[in-house]
Amino acid sequence: MTAKGFERVLLVEDEGLTRAAMRRLILAGQPEMTIDEASSFTEATGRLDSAPYDLVFLDYRLGGEGNGLDVLRWIAEKGLEMQTVMLSAQDDRATVLECIKEGACGFISKASEGGGEVFREAIDTILSGRVYLPSNVLGKGGQSPPAVTPPRGVPIETLNLPPRLAQALRYLLQGMSNKAIARKMDISENTAKEYAGDLLVRFNVTRRTFLIVELARRGIEIPAER
Repeated sequence: MTAKGFERVLLVEDEGLTRAAMRRLILAGQPEMTIDEASSFTEATGRLDSAPYDLVFLDYRLGGEGNGLDVLRWIAEKGLEMQTVMLSAQDDRATVLECIKEGACGFISKASEGGGEVFREAIDTILSGRVYLPSNVLGKGGQSPPAVTPPRGVPIETLNLPPRLAQALRYLLQGMSNKAIARKMDISENTAKEYAGDLLVRFNVTRRTFLIVELARRGIEIPAER
């Protein structure tokens, strides 16, 4: 397992046992990785405001004044650049797609019968630079029957994307708006919009949400920016 540009991770989960289990799984393969923890909206946003993170695992139902979706929206408003993966026992298709729409780039089900094995597979997939989603949402454009994600990552180079379009795809995967992508790439918002539209056409999908589903279905690896 190789961590594609992930050096600092934040675990936002109000169940201590789940946080501890995830920490063990991550450190088993990446012992040098820095992992911080938070159990509430306030604690999570406080940590995110004070230090940069590459990857955030976020509980959908946080106790207290805000839930996981509130944290996602806060991250988007701040324009923070990071990968966010939602955790929830509520793993119906509508919930998963809602999380992706709000900016998550992955979803791990707590309700899976596979238990710890599913968590290990999910974390391996995410740390290898791929998108992980429950099998019930995998399918072309989010519409066709579930498809099995390839066991090994598919290099993004196989897509033959122009370098700038590949860069835009990386930012789009993080749930960034056209305005945020334009700022990161130093281009106009219209150009960012054109890039996004080009990607939807190339992947034969109609929405950004389904683009992320399609990336997960294909097992495409998105490299970290150097």
